[in-house]
Amino acid sequence: MDTPRYLTVLRESGTLLADAAEDRPHAHVPTCPEWNVADLVWHVGETHHFWRSIATGEIKDPDDGYVQPERPKDEDLLPWYREGLAETLTVLTELDPEEPRWTWAPQKDGAFIQRRMAHETAVHAWDVLNAIGSRAPLPADVAADGVDEFLSFFLGLAEMLGLPRESVGPVGTVLLSATDTGHVWSVDHTGQHWRVSRSETRASTAVEGTASDLLLALWRRIGTEGLSITGDEEAFARFLRAAETE
Repeated sequence: MDTPRYLTVLRESGTLLADAAEDRPHAHVPTCPEWNVADLVWHVGETHHFWRSIATGEIKDPDDGYVQPERPKDEDLLPWYREGLAETLTVLTELDPEEPRWTWAPQKDGAFIQRRMAHETAVHAWDVLNAIGSRAPLPADVAADGVDEFLSFFLGLAEMLGLPRESVGPVGTVLLSATDTGHVWSVDHTGQHWRVSRSETRASTAVEGTASDLLLALWRRIGTEGLSITGDEEAFARFLRAAETE
């Protein structure tokens, strides 16, 4: 996906999230069990606020005087969120993808922020739709790119940040195949670190499903019932536990 597509996803998913939240702001969000819909709207809105502060150069990093906004009253939350979404879209549209910016990842540029905001918003829009009983799969191209982002940056996040992580044992090589887009990813953890390649290799576990089902399973939004798993199923379960801890 390219920058215009990320911005389109951010706009469409962000609007979908707000529209879905209109009538049931206090509905429980099963996939974010500590939150109701209003809490999730606040979380996404505050996340947008933080990253556009980075994108504009208002702050250089989280320690550079970032001040979290005050949470609006419930009746003011959605207007505040929609206004922030529009501002975020303006900021990220004007941001050069190659412009250096702080991020928590090895990739430190505007492109990372544009991509991250698209996927953060798309998955949380799915959370809201699921909460109100209107679950729908993510667009195939968005989900495939989301799988790639997850495998590129989130598998090794705990190690990169020096955070403690639960030992789940070896997982061997897992081959993920998106049946609707043709994308494949080989993920290996036989050593000390994760290794990801975007090509088909010999694997102890092969997992096939739509890109949307693969992404939502990685983010622990759904189970594995919709996936076809051959080989070492327990290794894939360990893989998901490891991904969850990171």
